[in-house]
Amino acid sequence: MDLYFDHNATTPLSDAVKKAMIDAMSYYANPSSPYQLSKIPREIVENAHQQCADLLGTQPNNIVITSGGTESNNLAIKSILSLYAECDLKSIHVISTSIEHPSILEILYFFEKKGLQLTLLSPSNEGIIDVADIEAKVQPNTKLISMMAINNETGAIQDYARVARLAHEKGIFFHIDAVQAVGKIKIELNKLPGVSTLSFSGHKFNGPKGIGGLFVAENISLTPLLHGGGQEKGLRSGTENTIGLAGLAIAAQEANSQLISRYQHYLQLRNRLLEKLSLLAVQYDINGSKNPEYQAAWTINLSFKNIRAESLASRLNLLHGISLSLGSACSNNKKSHRSYVLLSMGLSNEQIDGAVRISLGNKTTINEIDILANAIHLEISHLLSLSGRAIETY
Repeated sequence: MDLYFDHNATTPLSDAVKKAMIDAMSYYANPSSPYQLSKIPREIVENAHQQCADLLGTQPNNIVITSGGTESNNLAIKSILSLYAECDLKSIHVISTSIEHPSILEILYFFEKKGLQLTLLSPSNEGIIDVADIEAKVQPNTKLISMMAINNETGAIQDYARVARLAHEKGIFFHIDAVQAVGKIKIELNKLPGVSTLSFSGHKFNGPKGIGGLFVAENISLTPLLHGGGQEKGLRSGTENTIGLAGLAIAAQEANSQLISRYQHYLQLRNRLLEKLSLLAVQYDINGSKNPEYQAAWTINLSFKNIRAESLASRLNLLHGISLSLGSACSNNKKSHRSYVLLSMGLSNEQIDGAVRISLGNKTTINEIDILANAIHLEISHLLSLSGRAIETY
């Protein structure tokens, strides 16, 4: 039996999403064409905008469809920074954090090499960015603040609403990487006028890969990354991916209607896992916020003392069919396998080397959680015995 606990990396398609995508395969006409065959494909495109807008608490004309989170982040950040000629970059200041996704950090490093003034703020030891630190770093030439809503490795929820108010007061462009938040928590952009852009990706909430979007506020003008036929209000040219859009629309609709019930389910699963591990005398440290208000229930990052996470994860996978992560799938592509997020939180190398990320899905069951806890206990006991330690004493 395969047990999947890596939903922060990607999620399975729901049955309704699969059906919508299969049905959409029958409608092959270009949505932008004027003839009758294009009517249904055009409706698919419009419905996806509407469902994503409903999920985000905004209007359909504020949604730009992209290939996902990386493209959305690039479109937002590169667009605003490209407004300034290279000779002016040295006079431009940007605030972000050291725990952002690589699709944010790599852009900022790219522009920093060209002269951009960049301030990266570190989080607390629970992974939370202090909004007061952001406010203290604002300068007269600060043009952009970029911050993720929820960290993909720890599940720490940032106070992006306060940052939005700060940005609104100061007239600063504010981008939110909400890839780990959209479809999981309630977002009401109509109540957050300080948000300039916000990115999301369908495959994080049971939609297809390769489709996502960017919220763009009414007063914001962006420069497209892709020029061409003028689709998506000229910001994302290219023939629309109607099959992906059909799936995205259903995924957004399902997530929107089940936000509360899914979150309660995640809380139940989280509590069960931590209680079960404690009953089995498995000692662990939680890497993330201890305050439920600032901790995504579906993300559980744990460090096990005197355990190498790679060894634990490998044994869980090979012997129990359990899939979990050592951190971000994107970060794992880097040469260094030590999490820069956990390093930024001040964790020791030993704690980082013993850390695993367990991320839950809306179809994860209590029985699967019990199997996971028992397997962790068994494999930690085995690994400790190899080093001459016992689980009761570590």
